[in-house]
Amino acid sequence: MRNITRLCSALLLGGAVSCDTKVSNPGPVQDVFLNDRSAALAMVNGAGRALAQGINWIGYTGAAVSREIHPAGSTGSFGITQRWQYGDLTTDDSDVNPHWEQSQRARWLAEETLRRMEAAGPPPSTATAAERTTYQNQLQLAYVYAGFANRVLGENMCDCVIDGSGILPQSTYFTRAESLFTKAIAVTGGTAATITTQATAAYAGRAAARVFLNKWTEAVSDAGQVPIAFVYNMPYFNIGDDAQRNRIAYAVANTPYRAHTQWNTWHYTYRTATNDPRVPITITTLKGDAAIDCCGRVDFLPQAKHPLSQSPIRLASGREMRLIEAEAKLRNNDLTGGLASINQVRTATGVGMAAVTATNINDAWTLLKRERGIELWLEGRRLGDLRRWKAANTPGALDPLESIGAAAHLTKQDLCFPIGRSERETNPNL
Repeated sequence: MRNITRLCSALLLGGAVSCDTKVSNPGPVQDVFLNDRSAALAMVNGAGRALAQGINWIGYTGAAVSREIHPAGSTGSFGITQRWQYGDLTTDDSDVNPHWEQSQRARWLAEETLRRMEAAGPPPSTATAAERTTYQNQLQLAYVYAGFANRVLGENMCDCVIDGSGILPQSTYFTRAESLFTKAIAVTGGTAATITTQATAAYAGRAAARVFLNKWTEAVSDAGQVPIAFVYNMPYFNIGDDAQRNRIAYAVANTPYRAHTQWNTWHYTYRTATNDPRVPITITTLKGDAAIDCCGRVDFLPQAKHPLSQSPIRLASGREMRLIEAEAKLRNNDLTGGLASINQVRTATGVGMAAVTATNINDAWTLLKRERGIELWLEGRRLGDLRRWKAANTPGALDPLESIGAAAHLTKQDLCFPIGRSERETNPNL
């Protein structure tokens, strides 16, 4: 509309011209039009935004329950409900419905985009080189988004339901992610740099999925394909739209929310002791939004890893891959090798972080669990780690400030999100 108005203004300056600047809304797009490969860009972008929104909901609430953050007052918009404050994520809580809906929507949109792109097929030989390259770039990105959407579900949901099915094995999400990332890696023919970046992200995503499938040999092999400096982010945008801004950041922007804090978290204690740049925290003299049941008004010490509404959230990194390698070594009782991989990550921060040491495998596991908590802080990953370590009865202690008990103000700690109410009320197979 703006460009039409400018054009008409220019024409009017040159003489008498009639310009119609009205824009008509064509209404809903017919489904058949989405089968055209020219619609791929819009569908892939939509899948990406849906993934970002799913991570928004899961990452924020999951951070409260795993005590990556501590409640600071708000229980409504952009807040932490009283049940979540005490670690409660159960099926009778309608407030957890958006977490299921948004994350499942992300999976469905990415997979539906792939179905339509695969049905349409690549551009014909008569198409331009640019058209063929663009298609391959978008196809690979759709696989990557679908893979990460399934990984997010697998790491954070208690049960698996796919498109109206009954309850499936929880590992189904990771099996699907593994397959989708494998297909992403196999894509060729796009822009070289784009294809390489997206393939590397797929190797990292597949490594993480294979950890949960207990395929440690394959996970380590994939991790080895990812350089330690590699980072792959999910972008967010500051456009006043909750679907596109970083919720963790917006909830501590101080205008209007001071909904969570790093007060009474082990991350604050660790940051104070080490000044580790991976755990940035802002010190203020303010208090949180309101009194909370456990503690009244608490100090407002906001996280600064995501300082802005447009701050990205990391999906995968080379440093995470080194920690996968470290955990694999500790599982094989390789104390020296495990510590070496952990310290490789600490060295890679680039600020001379002190190396860690341990004299026994139990202490090394404690360091590994802490290091993953530092490296993957506020990325929607902690609940999954806590759940799989608990299921495997791995050695190594967690900090009391992230565990059930008086120190963390947690009366329970549900380590996954239940099937959403909307799914349970509309799916006849449940």
